[in-house]
Amino acid sequence: MLKAVILDDELNCIEVLKYELNKMGDKVQVTASFQDPVEALKNIEDIEHDVIFLDIEMPRLNAFQFLDALPDIKSKIIFTTAYDHYALKAFRYYAVDYLLKPISGDDLAEALDRVHQTVPKMEKTMIDEIYNKIKSPNSVFTKIAIPVEHGYQMVKIEDIVYCEADSNYAHIILSNSKRLTISKTLKYLDNLLRSHGFYRVHQSKLVNVNYIENYSRVDGGVITLVGNYTIPVSRANRKGFELYISSFGGLSS
Repeated sequence: MLKAVILDDELNCIEVLKYELNKMGDKVQVTASFQDPVEALKNIEDIEHDVIFLDIEMPRLNAFQFLDALPDIKSKIIFTTAYDHYALKAFRYYAVDYLLKPISGDDLAEALDRVHQTVPKMEKTMIDEIYNKIKSPNSVFTKIAIPVEHGYQMVKIEDIVYCEADSNYAHIILSNSKRLTISKTLKYLDNLLRSHGFYRVHQSKLVNVNYIENYSRVDGGVITLVGNYTIPVSRANRKGFELYISSFGGLSS
């Protein structure tokens, strides 16, 4: 059974989250809840917990200041927040779990399932990166966080050649031929990277157009990427891809 701590300055939000968690039976137990982050800091080290549901905006200390004040982040963190487009974008780029208020039972169940996965705990450097991005909403995202065995690897978006679907996982192939696997779908990466020059040319392939060496219409459509990677273009995606790539100076066939 997972042990959970809730930190939210609004009592009604705590009660709603407790209600949803209690509906899950013996999967999770709320061991403590706090409205005051300073009080939580004084007591949380003595409370058994696997996950903290952490509200972002609170008086006295916000979520990032609270985490920075912890001697060590020993549990998984799930941020809870009202809608803030840029904050949510930052969480996505840094592969951090969040729940959007009002919290739904389905979203909560998915978040708790991910707690059971072998995803590393957050590090202080990660907290600083996310906080700095949220404080500077006009800054450009140039990296994404990839959960690896002993932490997170920050990957430059420009170094990603293509991404490949594998059921509920995705493989990320880098320009140095390194291959990383993330427990996210290709759709997740597509939403994250499409504004950075990536195009989903096939149900299972997402390519960085900056690495395209050649596109041939033979056999329905085939892309050759730097590194001699050959990627098929699906019939359904061919027309849209050709229109998209034409803006980069035309096609070789």
